[in-house]
Amino acid sequence: MNFRKYVILFLPLLLYSASCSKNEPVPVSDFVYSGNNNFKAPCTVQFTNLSTQAFSYGWWFGSDSSATTLDAPGSELTNPMHVYTKPGSFSVILRSYTESRKEWSSIIKTIIIKDSI
Repeated sequence: MNFRKYVILFLPLLLYSASCSKNEPVPVSDFVYSGNNNFKAPCTVQFTNLSTQAFSYGWWFGSDSSATTLDAPGSELTNPMHVYTKPGSFSVILRSYTESRKEWSSIIKTIIIKDSI
């Protein structure tokens, strides 16, 4: 008997909380980039975000001056710029999030910055 009483009391709350969950589509991450100085160090790279179904972003530029963990992105701007001061091969990560940040996707692209000599 007591179980039935609890079900009757909590069933509306359970149904309400289930109806409040968002049905968010998973974002698709993508970007393109362009750089000045023919990609020779120092080079300013402009990133253009092409992601769809996303609400916010995290960028990791793969260089000494950007974040080294996925807990702290180098930028949260939609279309950031980043200056590469040294030559090398850099793995750039873009993570795109839904509004609730429960769903996300990532893409990694490699940028080659050449020596200025």
